[in-house]
Amino acid sequence: MNLLTWKSLKMFIDDIIFKVELSTYAEKHFCKSFLKKYKTKKWLETRRTIFITLERAFSFQNTTLLDNIKFAQENNAGIFKLDFRVAGTNSSPKKSGNRVVFFLCNNTGHIKILLVYGKDHCQKKSSETQWILNQIKNNFPEYKTFC
Repeated sequence: MNLLTWKSLKMFIDDIIFKVELSTYAEKHFCKSFLKKYKTKKWLETRRTIFITLERAFSFQNTTLLDNIKFAQENNAGIFKLDFRVAGTNSSPKKSGNRVVFFLCNNTGHIKILLVYGKDHCQKKSSETQWILNQIKNNFPEYKTFC
């Protein structure tokens, strides 16, 4: 990548180590289904990898694994989506249909995982992004302004 192209890319995520937290909602509604679907060891390894990846979110912001759903420059915070695959499976993170949606705040150095889901969790009658925004509006009132 040449210097001009590199400088023109918009960087949303600061180069810091983030503190990652899993929401109770994600744990109760989504992680349990992954635990049932995959063996405990595979899911626990996957979960650990997700946390490690998010701690270093800066490193992934210019890859196809991380999508910016909405970022508010005035708050220096936003909602992002990370593609992942479950440990021990052969599909790529993109093709697996597994996603983590998280709120990231550069000011506090904090990431809160809001949703951990597979494509089969989404309603078919709306787009995936619309489903994500509805989930956040309905279950995380503190992040409504980012929807």
